[in-house]
Amino acid sequence: MDRTLSQTKHYLALDGLRGVAALAVVCLHATLFFRLGFIPYHAYLAVDFFFMLSGFVIAHAYDRRLAGGLSLGRFLTIRLIRLYPLVLLGIVLGTIALLAATRFTSGLSKAAVLQAAVTNALLLPSPAMLNIRPSAFPTDGPLWSLAFEIWINVLYALCFRFLGVKSLVATLIIGAVLTCWTALTYGGLNDGFVWSDFYLGGARVLFPFVAGVLLSRMMKQREDGTSWSHLAFLPLLVVLVAPRLFGGVYDALAVLVVFPVVLVVAADAPPRARLDAIWRWLGALSYPLYVLHYPFIVVLSNLAHQKHVTGVALDLAAGGTVVFVIVFASLALRLYDIPVRRFLSGGVARRRRGWPGQARP
Repeated sequence: MDRTLSQTKHYLALDGLRGVAALAVVCLHATLFFRLGFIPYHAYLAVDFFFMLSGFVIAHAYDRRLAGGLSLGRFLTIRLIRLYPLVLLGIVLGTIALLAATRFTSGLSKAAVLQAAVTNALLLPSPAMLNIRPSAFPTDGPLWSLAFEIWINVLYALCFRFLGVKSLVATLIIGAVLTCWTALTYGGLNDGFVWSDFYLGGARVLFPFVAGVLLSRMMKQREDGTSWSHLAFLPLLVVLVAPRLFGGVYDALAVLVVFPVVLVVAADAPPRARLDAIWRWLGALSYPLYVLHYPFIVVLSNLAHQKHVTGVALDLAAGGTVVFVIVFASLALRLYDIPVRRFLSGGVARRRRGWPGQARP
């Protein structure tokens, strides 16, 4: 395999794109649940862009390590330490909100909530609350995409030695066909998050993830890229906030054509001190914001409607909720996620040092 990327390079502009995409998802949910006039209709495509970024970053970070003997168990441990603490926090927050809702929601039982929480904590979809919510992950809706991301990470590591250019291209073609079929059959790619069509998440994840892996392996590291590459967030933002256009054709073209171009352009962005600070902040915020925003938006929007908030006051309530979840995500990152990941990583390192004959990664 040709692995040309330096393992020391960090793509800060891609971090910025991840943050922009996460903010778009938050705004989509806020406008939907608060029932505002403007909706960034195609912001759900941020999930497909996340999958592509995941493939790119995973290949960049782990291709050489897996080729050098990194075990599947060690790979999964690293990935779960990175992702699972916030997954668990999101489930806890959503479960608390749902348990509180059992007091005044007909048909919602504590047993169903706890069953869904346990199943979702295993990164599996749950039908326990279908009479209340169609979501496959009712405790924290966005976790459906995290489940697919982790599962395809496992497949990447399991099949790594077979992932040459030919096999990746063949898989990419299959993924492109599935993307087009899903988009044209269902009028778009806003699928995979409810129990009834959860399987469509597999169709959504395949092409973008494999495309990200291929792009990562194909790109040459450059230090003299153009500063215009930092503007790659603009076409991404335009795609995500555009009104409903051309049905499934729009979604398919966005994923198959626009997103790969945006990723390549952004990956070529050279260091720029002021911009890099912004991209670094957005990148750090993106994951906790994506995982943790949903329960707050659902609860606070329900409260606003129960209080019959309308007009400008409703717009301000939605905007205030977005600001609140950004602040909460920042605090959760600093006070919870980073310390927990450091603790877990340190524990794993100590155990590995205690195993005789165990080579360090």
